[in-house]
Amino acid sequence: MVDAVDILGRERELAALAAVVERSPTAPTSLVLHGDPGVGKTVLLQAASGHARALGIRVIGGTGYESEAHVAFAGLHQLLAPVTEYVERLAPFHRTVLRRILGVEDGPVPDRLAVSAASLAAVTAVAEDGPLLIAVEDAHWVDHPSREVVMFILLRLQANQHIRAVFARRALLASERVTPGLSMLEVLPLSDEAADRLVRRLHPRLPETVRHRVLQDAAGNPLALAELPGAFGTEAAVGLEMLPATAPLRTRLETGYASRVRTLPAELRRALLLTALDGDRIEQRANPSHATALDPADVLMLEALGLVTRDSTPSGLRFRHPLVRSAIVHTAAPDEIRAAHAALADSYRGRSERRLWHLAAATVEPDEAVADEIEQAARAISLRGGAGLAVSALQRAADLSPSPLGAARRLQHAAELASESGQLNLAQQLTDDARRRLDDPTQVASNLTTKAQVLLRRDGDLNAARKLLLRVLTKDLAVQEPRTLATALHQLLLATHAAGDPDAWQETRERLRAVHGTGPLEETAQLLHDVLGDTARAGADARGRLQTLFEALDADAPPGRLAELCRVARWLDALGDYRPEVRTLREREVGTGALTHAAEGYLCEAQYLYLSGDWEGSEQQATAGLELSVRHGMEPSVNDFRCVLGLLAASRGDTESAVEFSRSIEQWAAPRGSGLHLAQSARNLALAALAQGDYETAYAHLLRISPAGSLRPYASCAPWAVYDLVEAAVRSGRHDQAGTHVAAVDRAGLADLTPRLRLLTFAARALAAPDEQAAPLYQQALSLPGIERWPFDHARVRLTLGELHRRNLRPGDARPELRRAADIFRRVGATAWQQRAEQELRATGVALESPAGAVGHTATSPLVHLTAQQLEVAELAAAGLSNKQIAERLYLSPRTVSAHLYRVFPKLGISSRSALRDALSAPTA
Repeated sequence: MVDAVDILGRERELAALAAVVERSPTAPTSLVLHGDPGVGKTVLLQAASGHARALGIRVIGGTGYESEAHVAFAGLHQLLAPVTEYVERLAPFHRTVLRRILGVEDGPVPDRLAVSAASLAAVTAVAEDGPLLIAVEDAHWVDHPSREVVMFILLRLQANQHIRAVFARRALLASERVTPGLSMLEVLPLSDEAADRLVRRLHPRLPETVRHRVLQDAAGNPLALAELPGAFGTEAAVGLEMLPATAPLRTRLETGYASRVRTLPAELRRALLLTALDGDRIEQRANPSHATALDPADVLMLEALGLVTRDSTPSGLRFRHPLVRSAIVHTAAPDEIRAAHAALADSYRGRSERRLWHLAAATVEPDEAVADEIEQAARAISLRGGAGLAVSALQRAADLSPSPLGAARRLQHAAELASESGQLNLAQQLTDDARRRLDDPTQVASNLTTKAQVLLRRDGDLNAARKLLLRVLTKDLAVQEPRTLATALHQLLLATHAAGDPDAWQETRERLRAVHGTGPLEETAQLLHDVLGDTARAGADARGRLQTLFEALDADAPPGRLAELCRVARWLDALGDYRPEVRTLREREVGTGALTHAAEGYLCEAQYLYLSGDWEGSEQQATAGLELSVRHGMEPSVNDFRCVLGLLAASRGDTESAVEFSRSIEQWAAPRGSGLHLAQSARNLALAALAQGDYETAYAHLLRISPAGSLRPYASCAPWAVYDLVEAAVRSGRHDQAGTHVAAVDRAGLADLTPRLRLLTFAARALAAPDEQAAPLYQQALSLPGIERWPFDHARVRLTLGELHRRNLRPGDARPELRRAADIFRRVGATAWQQRAEQELRATGVALESPAGAVGHTATSPLVHLTAQQLEVAELAAAGLSNKQIAERLYLSPRTVSAHLYRVFPKLGISSRSALRDALSAPTA
């Protein structure tokens, strides 16, 4: 590699980087270098950039700064600022999005997907003029929104062979999750031989005893090998000797840098302090037009002391190591640091996000004006998907509040945002801190409401949360604060819905009447009450009311309000109409936003994809939501996603996984009285039993939701289990119960609630009817418009019609229905149902290639029916790799690998993993 001649002991890393830069066919499209400070990541990144430039490849990127980690899209600004001419060439929508993000055009902040798509378009436009390398140093300090955009780009690099990316970041923590699709390369300490060669090259006159001490203390760290000899040979050695022998290398290096910083003139230290606190590139300070410019003599002095080094930035300068920044700050007096923050805050007037952090750090005494400014900036940040970032700002605003009431109010707001952003333990602590300062009834009500939210989101403690909310919803507390009243009311409805208990609903309705009288509630609360309290009887106008509320949402509406409407859409089967809103909820709030609401976005997307037949996509969304919920201790959400994953397993016919998910759900839900989770678990177990033809078991599980002939008002799952219950009843010989249930469904007007419920209702009527009357009813169900939107439901109806024709000795009519059903089941991955349809086809006289082979194909090899990824998974499994190993190799989740294998087995006509090798190697007939 060009410019890598003098890099010792890094042959492995240099080869990997060269392969990426040169776009070798076997190389990954992106590579992340990670390792300890001073291990040489920056040198390697520079070598890769230099090699790219020597090959005529354009390099863009930047550096992550700790001070910019809280500034949304600061990293993206660095990435795109040098190529703004390409931004101007983009389509108008993409151009407007990026101009707003880059701060050159006013307007509302676009959603994360729009920013990601526009950034990808910009990078692609740059690559159209020639190969492009994205190189980012200290990537761990890049702000979260920018990281998400870059990840969006990286995961699509495979489609563009002209773009490659390399990153350097701190050592990967054991708790950190590596994003699938990223190749990681750990930069390890140098070998003993390479370390010795490096010391001899850099310090040829070093005494032998000192050299051995340096090699011992440095432990293969290249920066330490370069810096420690200077420390041992100067006054810095005094500082080092005062450290314990076991002091970490970071401390030893920083101490060495600090000793050099102390020798600088005061004005130069002040200029460096401004740079270190602000995260500016040092070349900006080297610009003569800058207010705190470094003159050439200053630069020479800093370079001689080893605090800066030459590189390829416009000024050719950068700090030698991040520890130089730390040393500059740690050697400054507290007053000097506050003065520097004050100067920076003053320079950022009009740029609220940057200004607020410096303003908070510069202020010591309580100051209402400063506290108010920080609070307003925090509110703005929270509405742009930064609820998590706003929490710490509000805490600082509370510290600077002169009055206890103002401090309590700001702590209370911080607690609310902490609860939304998944910082649930912090939310509990902030709630308690605020409560100790409160005596105003209105704020006490807000405090109790937040406390209830934490109980609901963290623990799923429905009883305790409902007690607090019922206490809030009394006239002496609630009438003074409409926002608190609305929040408490909505949370009470959600908690009562989760309980699924008639007594809880009765108590809730009595309290609502006490607060509101007999009049209607506020529109959103009324819709929540109607849909969650009695889904089956919510009314044919419920979807129209929901649409009106969505249309009335402002662009900067609080994420909680959007999440509530998406939840209602989920129970009304209306998610297909609000995909952009669900996407906004999921993508804008992930990272530093309202994570509890982002979880609702993942749940909505997982359900939509399940119903629309994209079960792999549904599983990916549910798995991502599950990991998010586990990471932040949101137990109810964890079990929401277990319900979805259990439903997927049951639908595929994976009874073992479905039972395991339900076991986990019920162990958590039963002690908490979460009837909603218990009902969803019962539905999953029933569906798994139906897939296996165990109708007695299925019927028993479904009765746990609602008895035949009844749609209990508080049983939200009952409408969606109508077809399941009728099928289980009919096939277990309970025809009277099936007819009674259909009559109850008709009385409730369920067919008028949603188009999908109309399909399920019509199909249930056909299933419960006598055989001689059933066929026209099935045709009526199958002629409903748009039923292809729900392929699994659609295929089940066609399967039962085909079975009816086959029983009535009409094989010619049965075959088209059964073929269509089998094809749909195969496409979505419903293996057990596919086998059932193919078994019925054989009974009509159709010869199939294998017990569960492909229908309607003439190819002699079953391999032609595997997708490329299914074949890859099968080959790796046949080679002996475990699901976990395959997942790591292909950047999939282990459960996705399992799902692929469940599809592969019936296509190959096998039933076990051990038969894969023979099935894949079998000759074509």
